[in-house]
Amino acid sequence: MKKENIARLAERELKASGYTTVLASNMHTCADVIAVRGGQKFIIKISSNIDSVTRKEAGALFKLAKFLDAEPVILGSVAGRKPLKDNVSRYRFDVICVSAGALESLLHGGTKLLASKSFGAKAQIDSARLRSLRKLSNMRVSDLAKKTGLSESTLYKHEEAQTYAAVGTLTKIERALNEKVSVEWHQPPTTSQKPRSTTFGKTGLQALELHSAPFDIVAKEKNYFEISFEANFRTLAKRAAFFNAIRETFENNYPFFLSESRKGKVRGIPMLSRKELSEVRSEDELLDLVY
Repeated sequence: MKKENIARLAERELKASGYTTVLASNMHTCADVIAVRGGQKFIIKISSNIDSVTRKEAGALFKLAKFLDAEPVILGSVAGRKPLKDNVSRYRFDVICVSAGALESLLHGGTKLLASKSFGAKAQIDSARLRSLRKLSNMRVSDLAKKTGLSESTLYKHEEAQTYAAVGTLTKIERALNEKVSVEWHQPPTTSQKPRSTTFGKTGLQALELHSAPFDIVAKEKNYFEISFEANFRTLAKRAAFFNAIRETFENNYPFFLSESRKGKVRGIPMLSRKELSEVRSEDELLDLVY
């Protein structure tokens, strides 16, 4: 499925689920869709083949999402040559990857399966729930082992800690207990840290610099400021369209361009010079200058 088709399906599903969305169209970027519903946010990268997403792109997506208190998602159609299944999710560089058909379940917090290239599809088992359901069924571990055909050591392992099990193993346990024991979808443990932010000029705002995003810097305090450096007119025009959509769709967002010396507006979006910015000492002063 082409990227444009995936984007259309994603936008339709997000809107049906009550999210407001902005798409970064015709741009090479780590973030193609920003979706917000109340306090919930998703930053989505769309790639027909999820294996084509580089570590740098996934890292930028992850950092941007965490800075904006959002969940990063890669939406695709295939992994290599294999189609993505609607009931299976994968992870690429700590970012969850799903098909367009799985987006609805993801948005509503449904149970997700994790695909492993080494062991096939697997899901996380709720160890405490497994132990509790077994006892409620008046079964010893040996009884459950006989009923499922699994070893006692395997069942002890799943009762002692939350581990991942092959889908076949999970199915056998759930059929024996007549209850679900899989964990509701969540981001898996990761060694990734929250992005390090810096101070934006002398304003005191937290700022994150990202060269592969649809903007170069994002700054925040009470409000959000998406900032793009000066570029050729074609690039500025694309980003101006995106910035106008952000400003009109989301509250408390004030995008602008930053130039070495130029001032004025590009298709309605303010352009500040670095000299003007150097004189700004607070968020309120920046707001007065930009809007």
